[in-house]
Amino acid sequence: MLMRRLRYWMESARRSEALREEIELHLAEKAAELQADGMTAERARAEARRRFGNVGLKQEESREIWMTRFWSELGQDVRNGCRTMAANKAFSALAVLSLALGIGANTAIYSFMESILLRSLPVADPESLVVLNWHSRPPQNADKEWVHVVHGIQGILWPGDKDAMVSGMFPYAAFETLREENPVFSTLFGYFDGLKSNLAIRGQATSASTEYVTGEYFRGLAVSPAAGRLIGSEDDRPGAAPVAVISFATSQNRFEGPANAIGQPILVDNIPFTVIGVAPPEFFGVDPAAAPDIYLPLHTNLLVDGAGAARMYGDGNFYWIEMMGRLRPGVSMARAQAVLAPRFHQWVAATATTDGERAKLPALMLNPGAAGLGSLRREYSKPLFVLLMMVGLILAVACANIGSAWERDGSASCGSCLPRV
Repeated sequence: MLMRRLRYWMESARRSEALREEIELHLAEKAAELQADGMTAERARAEARRRFGNVGLKQEESREIWMTRFWSELGQDVRNGCRTMAANKAFSALAVLSLALGIGANTAIYSFMESILLRSLPVADPESLVVLNWHSRPPQNADKEWVHVVHGIQGILWPGDKDAMVSGMFPYAAFETLREENPVFSTLFGYFDGLKSNLAIRGQATSASTEYVTGEYFRGLAVSPAAGRLIGSEDDRPGAAPVAVISFATSQNRFEGPANAIGQPILVDNIPFTVIGVAPPEFFGVDPAAAPDIYLPLHTNLLVDGAGAARMYGDGNFYWIEMMGRLRPGVSMARAQAVLAPRFHQWVAATATTDGERAKLPALMLNPGAAGLGSLRREYSKPLFVLLMMVGLILAVACANIGSAWERDGSASCGSCLPRV
C-alpha cells in the first residue's frame, strides 16, 4: 500500500486510470469470493458493490492524498476569481480597498502593541533583569493617577492600583545600601532621566534627551558598544573626567558614523564632555518612552546641574534614582525579594522621624525587567487593546459586507464568468 501511494504521487498522468482499475480489481476479487461461497455471479457482483460502498465517494477520498489535486483546484479557484473580479471591476476595487484598509490598520496597531507591550529589551538574557519599586498605602479618595508625597517621597499611583501608591524612585543612599554585599544580584545599577539638555556639537546646538547612569549600567545590561567603549565605574565618581556615550542615531546624524564620534568634544548645557563610545543601533535604554540621545555618568550631574544637585546624594528623603538589577544564576525573583525587602525596610525605618511616617513606610517590591520600565505600558495598554479590538471588528465587518454583497450581487452578475459544468 505504501509503495502504491508513492507511485500515485510520482505518476500523475496515470493515477485516475490506475485508481479505477484498482477499484474494479477489488470488486472482482470480492465478487469471486462471494461466488465461491455459493452466490450467483450477478448477485455476487451486486453484493460486492454494496459492501464496497459508493464508488465515486471512494475515488474522491483516494484523491485527497494527491497534492496535484490541491494545486489543480487552487489554480481553478484563482482563475475563476480573476475572471469574476475582471467582470466586476468597481465591486472588486471596493472590496480590495476595504480589505487593504482593515488589514493595514490591524497590522499597524499590532506592530505598535508589539513594540510597546510585548517586545523585550534588546540586551543579553533580558529574563534575568529585575526592576525595583516600592509601594505604600495611598491617601483616601485616590481613584486615578496622581502625584502625592508619603514620608517625603513623591510617588505615583498607577491606574488600576487601588490598594497601593507605587513608584520606582529611591534615594541614592538606598541604592548604595542595596548594592553593598548583594547576594542575589550580579549587578545593581541606577539611572534617572535628565530630560532635555542643550547639546552643542561643532558649533551647532540642538535639544537632546539625556539619561544619567551609574557605572554599572551598561555592564549590567550586557550591552556592547558600536564603537569605542561604554561608561564604567571609573567614570562615575566625583572628579572624574566628564565623558559621554551617544546613541547610534546621534552618531550618524552629527558625526557621519560611530567611528568618527570617538574622542570628539561636545557641550551639554555648556559643560564640555568627550565622547568615548556609541551605543548599538538597537539599544534604546531601559524605557521605550525615553530613547536617550546621550548617556552621562551619574555624578556628572554635579557639573551640569550645579550645587543644587549635591543634596540629591546626601538627602535620605529625596527620592530620584531608579534601579534595576540582574539576578545571579540560579536565583529567583522571589528569593531576591525575600533577601532585599527586609534590608530596605530596615533602612527606610531609620529615616522616619514621626509616628505618621512610620505608619506609612514604603515596602520594596521586585518586578520583571525583561520588557524594561512600564510607563508606556501602564499608560497605553488599555487604549491599545481597545483600539485593536475596534480595528479587528472593522475588518470582520468589512469581510462580512463583502461576502454578503458578493452573494447578493456578484454571483448573479458574474454567472457568465463561472465555468460550465
